[in-house]
Amino acid sequence: MKAAIYARYSSENQSDKSIDDQVRVCRKYATENGITIEDKHIFIDEAKSGSLVQRPGLQAVERAVEAKEVETVLVDDLSRLSRSNHQMLTLVLKFHYHQVRIISVADNINTDDEGSKLGIQLRGLVNELYLDDLRKKTSRGMEGQKLRGFSAGERVYGYYSQPFGELKVNGKGQAKYEGKIHKINPDEAEIVKRIFKEFADGTSMHKIVSKLNTDKIPTKRKHAGGWNISSISRIINNSKYVGIWDWRKTKNVRDPMTGKNKAIKRPDKERVIIFREDLIIIDAGIWEKTQKRLIDVKGAWPVSKKRKEFYQQKSYSHTSPTYLLSGLLKCQSCGGAIVMVSGKGTGYYGCHNAKRKTCNNTLLIPRKRLEEIIIGKLKEKILTPDNLLQVYKRVEEIVSKEMNTIPEQVHKKEAQLNKFKNEVENYLTFIRLGNVSKSVGDILSETEKRIEDLQMELNSFQSIQKNNFKTPPKEWIIHRLEKLTETLNKNTVTSALALKELLGSITLEPVLEKDNDNLGQFLGDHRDFKPYYIAHTKIETLALLDDGSKGSIWCHWRPLRESNPSYHLERVVT
Repeated sequence: MKAAIYARYSSENQSDKSIDDQVRVCRKYATENGITIEDKHIFIDEAKSGSLVQRPGLQAVERAVEAKEVETVLVDDLSRLSRSNHQMLTLVLKFHYHQVRIISVADNINTDDEGSKLGIQLRGLVNELYLDDLRKKTSRGMEGQKLRGFSAGERVYGYYSQPFGELKVNGKGQAKYEGKIHKINPDEAEIVKRIFKEFADGTSMHKIVSKLNTDKIPTKRKHAGGWNISSISRIINNSKYVGIWDWRKTKNVRDPMTGKNKAIKRPDKERVIIFREDLIIIDAGIWEKTQKRLIDVKGAWPVSKKRKEFYQQKSYSHTSPTYLLSGLLKCQSCGGAIVMVSGKGTGYYGCHNAKRKTCNNTLLIPRKRLEEIIIGKLKEKILTPDNLLQVYKRVEEIVSKEMNTIPEQVHKKEAQLNKFKNEVENYLTFIRLGNVSKSVGDILSETEKRIEDLQMELNSFQSIQKNNFKTPPKEWIIHRLEKLTETLNKNTVTSALALKELLGSITLEPVLEKDNDNLGQFLGDHRDFKPYYIAHTKIETLALLDDGSKGSIWCHWRPLRESNPSYHLERVVT
């Protein structure tokens, strides 16, 4: 029986020998029980919290399980897999689906045993309670450090931290200072003052970013893309520069399904606000001026009312794309956005960071040419006549199923209509006998109005029955596909948002050098080299193509060698 070993330790403060000990215990168990373990099936995660969903070692284990490479996964104890009870149970169910058992050596748990269910639940609960307790103790310790004037690990542009107090050896044998205190970084403080002054004087954030990148001013974390608008915004909104250190302002909550963290505001009673006069960089006058201008700038963006609050929407290119591919394109060189940088002709796409002098990808691509290739590949891979014919047939099935209830509703409406018509006849007979009163007239008018409404509803149902949805002929679909680009351009915003939903992000890889490996099989040395792009995207198939399941097609478009008919894909740009 082939098995994999998974080992993990959670903190850099723990000894990396913990991994060796876990592997040793699992190997011993495997030897005693006739289980084979190959070195390539030993997976580890170092200094990774058990609450994290995305762990390289754990993801490698899952891939090995899905590929049927192993039949068993050995761990020292279940907390190594996860400290989250939800995630741990999800892993147990997932491995069980692939017919792979989990053996926890220290817990003496084998997920193949029916009696293990209670033990798994109890261990998962204990592990999760341990994590909650650890989180509370850590937060309590950090709060104590803050109240004593020490740093809690914040990295703020304009400041640095330095050790404070005596160097002592703790219970684990590690040498540590009493704490770290923040100090003003003179060089960074000048940049902070420059940012506040320029913004207060009316300079836009975009221009401030451009100037900082042109002057090659490094960011705090030395980002490859340099400064950006979000960095400037965070600095201008940070009250620490006027001495107000607001700690525990927000907290992270984890989505149990995706594992992603989201910051939410804490109640005021949980916040710790400390005034540090020695760390003031910006005076109160400049601060008030910048905050007032921030409010004015926000007014220039589209805003919506939601939950009795106003919030800033996404950029205009996300909500109202100007072109079919607006907001979809990414530069592989720097990870930044590919945007319209030239308006000549039909326009050219280029790297936005290159325009800001932080990326060397200066290659441009005509907008029309790129749209033609993307839409062409979409028609070739997804929007084929056969695929759309299946979509229409699926829609016809769904509509027909829904229409099964129409005859019953028509019958009910006809019965109600006949009932009200009989009432009207009775009222008219009553009036003919000389019994006239205002109340009878009002009732008669109300009944006639109900008859009119019912007749309209009945006509609507009968019209639906007569005009039931039918699958169009394949020739009609082919004719419509021939005019796909024209149809998309009739409503650019709607079409662009639909393409974004279908294509996701499109990464453009610039090929700038003649001796690039990608050219070997396409271009000969005798030909003049011209830079070009390779486009990478993932196209998701439509759910209506089958019973609701999803598939995907990976498209990797490469240049066309005109002299060789075996290469049918086109060059993206020359």
